[in-house]
Amino acid sequence: MLKDVFFTIKSSEHEANCLACRIALNASHPIFQAHFAGNPIMPGACIVQLIKELASDYYGRSFFVGTVKNMKFLQAINPVASPEISVRLSFTQLEEGRISIDAVIDDSDKICVKAKLLLKNNIE
Repeated sequence: MLKDVFFTIKSSEHEANCLACRIALNASHPIFQAHFAGNPIMPGACIVQLIKELASDYYGRSFFVGTVKNMKFLQAINPVASPEISVRLSFTQLEEGRISIDAVIDDSDKICVKAKLLLKNNIE
């Protein structure tokens, strides 16, 4: 839903149970214009959606967000000041159709967000 409109994947590296991506943010997207005009920051819901979409691409299937176990906002993500961000995801397979994700998002010199999400298959 947000991929290729709100954000674009510039590069990605896949390893066993890990994904590292460089993401370009679209600062002119209406979400940034509304949140907040003159001082755009990425909403938490968009961060969760970005993580979910990257996980769906990695696994090649759709997921629902089951639980956001933890979300720490350490630094606001401003698409004007930081037009590109790095996203690192570590995956743990749980019972069938469910995964746990540990995510770290940074803007090259500082960590912006740390999160832990539980995702489940879109079809259950």
